[in-house]
Amino acid sequence: MESSSWMDDPWRSEPYEEHEPVPGHWLMEYGADPERTVAYVVLVDGRVVDTWQEPLQDSPWRNDPRVDRSRRAWREEPRPAAEPRPWVDTVRWLEHVVGGSDALSALTTDPLPDEEFELPELAVGDGDVVARFRRVVAHLDGIADAFFDAELRTAFRRALAAVGPQLFRNGPSVDPAHTAAAIGWTLIRANGLKPPVGPLTQKELTSRLGLSSFPASRAHAVSRMLGIPQPPWVRRPLGAMDLEVLARADLLTSRTRREICSLRDAATAAEAQTVAREAARVRDLELDLRHVS
Repeated sequence: MESSSWMDDPWRSEPYEEHEPVPGHWLMEYGADPERTVAYVVLVDGRVVDTWQEPLQDSPWRNDPRVDRSRRAWREEPRPAAEPRPWVDTVRWLEHVVGGSDALSALTTDPLPDEEFELPELAVGDGDVVARFRRVVAHLDGIADAFFDAELRTAFRRALAAVGPQLFRNGPSVDPAHTAAAIGWTLIRANGLKPPVGPLTQKELTSRLGLSSFPASRAHAVSRMLGIPQPPWVRRPLGAMDLEVLARADLLTSRTRREICSLRDAATAAEAQTVAREAARVRDLELDLRHVS
């Protein structure tokens, strides 16, 4: 067998050069630990003919940069993936739609009452503001009566009472028709009544109110004032209704709440089934352990 120098590394694609430049931190005293050893194996025609060991600190490999660079932590097997729990995302989204877990648990399918519009206290005594409120109410009532029902009319009125005082702070510059279009379309979307589900398109709504274009910026303002920003980790689950999330159950019609309650109950049933399967799996494992012992 031909002798070879320790400098000739059979596992390296190119010869190791004695004066090959290496980073300074590789030349630290890695071999100071006397317990570290180097094992040599001599093979002839693939058969082991000799082996021996020597302390790393006494070997030519003491300061070789590959000694510690080649050390690897033992690979851990990945943990088994948790069972998918799709109802978690559904419940999280539903809670945000209605305004929290308590609101979702207490949600009913009772129809919204046919309420009269209650003028906000801040508007009382200001004839100009009261007149603008009345014109918006007339616009919204006309839309609800022509295309929807008394429940959505109540939702329109509640939304106007909530955002009107902030919208009308700017005085006469706030057009009642723009306000009605913004509130109307926001509540139509919040109840999942966009076409093809609902009968009224945004273009038809805009035309009916005598506007040349839809007031998108006003609608965004209304949505912000009515609702709570949706957290980035909350997403509408696949197959759920396409709703504009306002986090308010008091603006949802009974039709919308029936859909929400159906999703809520299905998520609860899915969770109960998974919990039961996990409990049965634990019981089976315990029985197996008893038989083994």
